[in-house]
This record gives sequence, C-alpha cells and structure tokens, in this order.
Amino acid sequence: MAPRTLQVSEKQKTAYAPISSLQETVETIQGDALQYARSLSRGSIQESPLGELLQNPQFFENFKFGFADYVAGTIAAHDEYVQEVYYFDPNLNPDAQTETDLPLNASINLLVVVESKTAALQSFIEALDRALTQQIRQLPSSMLADLNSILNAIIISEEDIAHGRGYAVLLNSLFNKPRRVWPRG
Repeated sequence: MAPRTLQVSEKQKTAYAPISSLQETVETIQGDALQYARSLSRGSIQESPLGELLQNPQFFENFKFGFADYVAGTIAAHDEYVQEVYYFDPNLNPDAQTETDLPLNASINLLVVVESKTAALQSFIEALDRALTQQIRQLPSSMLADLNSILNAIIISEEDIAHGRGYAVLLNSLFNKPRRVWPRG
C-alpha cells in the first residue's frame, strides 16, 4: 500500500501553529481527522452515523492516521527543536497469515525526532494527551469512552538515532517501518 499523505491547506497549517487554546486545538484536530477519514470513505458509507463509522476498521484506521498527522503538526508547531514526526503501528505484522481482524486499537503512536530532549516538550505532549483523550472520549464509541490515554508520543533524539538506541531502531525497521507524517522544512 502506498503511503498516504494529507493535503493540508494554509488555513489548516495556521490553525495548529499558534496554540492559544488547547481545547480549541484538540477540537480542530478531531474534526479535521474525522473529515479526512470521511473523505476517503466510498459511497453511502460517508453518510453513515459516526458511531457506525467508528466501528468500521478502514474508517477507523484512516481516522487514526489523520489524527496522527494533525497531532504531529501541533507538536512540531509548539517546539522548534522537533525535526520529524513518524507514525507507527506496533500491532502491524506484514507477515501475518491470519484472515481474522485484530481488534481496533485507539492508540496513536508517534516517534518525535528532536535535536535534544526537553522537559518542556514532554510536558506539552502530556497536556496534549490529556486534552485529546478527554475530547475523543466524547465520540459515540464504547471503545473510546473508556480510554485513559490516546497519545503515545515517544521522543527520540538525533543522538539516539545515531547510536541505534531505544525506539530509534524502528526508523530502520524492515518489517514495520514508521511513516513520516511531519518533516521540518
């Protein structure tokens, strides 16, 4: 499957840049991610009630990817030392021979590549996670209503990448390579 990219308008880019109200930001992220997932849906499914859409595995995965993309832009807009952000799914196994679907997993897993790690960025990500989790729990889905946390953003430094430490090794994975969702410049 070819990597998906979102077409983000200038209006959308500026919506995430100045983070004046975290609540407004998370509402915008959720709305844009839902709109993105609906835009990829075919036929009459686009008009289905949101509760039904969120149970559809393809719609849900598209929603998660759009969500990850918009969250990545928000994190990068907050911290000038963010160099790249990658989306990864630890449950993805391209060698799986099963014909059964795995249960939907709501976690948004990101690798945030920075020049150097800071407590300020970690604090912002934790606050963003709390706000996103509170917002997404309002969607009509029993799976989302019980979430304690939606965002798993792992900060890795360029030094971690150079030395192949921790989650940085995923960037060179042959089997489950993360998708870059936000590059600086």
